[in-house]
This record gives sequence, C-alpha cells and structure tokens, in this order.
Amino acid sequence: MVTAEIAAAFPALVIVLLMAVWAVTIAAGQLRCTDAAREAARAAARGEEPAVVRQVAAEAAPNGATVDVAEVDGTLEVQVSVRMAMPGPWGDTLPAPTVSARSVALAEAG
Repeated sequence: MVTAEIAAAFPALVIVLLMAVWAVTIAAGQLRCTDAAREAARAAARGEEPAVVRQVAAEAAPNGATVDVAEVDGTLEVQVSVRMAMPGPWGDTLPAPTVSARSVALAEAG
C-alpha cells in the first residue's frame, strides 16, 4: 500500500537532495573565493609579482576560477570568481550561478 506513495515521492526527494547538495557546493565555493581573494590581496600588498599573486589565488580558489588583480588609487584589488555548476549528470545543462569575492589591500611600504 505504501509502495505507490514512496514510488511517487522518490523523484521529488532526489531533486530536493540534489538542490541541497548544490546549495552547499555554492556556499563552499563562495567561502573558497573569499579566502583566495584575501590571500592574493595580502600577497599583492607584500609586493609579490602578479604571477605569484595569481598562483596564490589559484591554490585557494575552486577549480576553474578566474583571478583579476588591479591597482586602483594606491590600493590593490583582487577579484576571484567561478561558475558553480550543479553536481550530477545534469550539471552542464542547467544555468549555473557565478560566485565571486573581492578583497582590497593597501600596498605595504618598503
């Protein structure tokens, strides 16, 4: 008797579970972008070369992230962004949000 109800509800349960996993993945990606931007801004403020700054950001950021480093009015700005696709077989077919983080640091003297 209960088998029909479970069979009918199972696809909805799977979709809700996938959406929950996707939400956690997006939140983790946001945190990793924030950490990467902060670490890269600190490296840029210390006077590291742009290639080193990008490498520092790439190590902390999610795979496929883009890193932009700019100097604006004596401050160093680092922007890290990445497209967060849904996990699973339909990940590439659905629209994916882009998470990003920006960090600003003053260049250290010396």
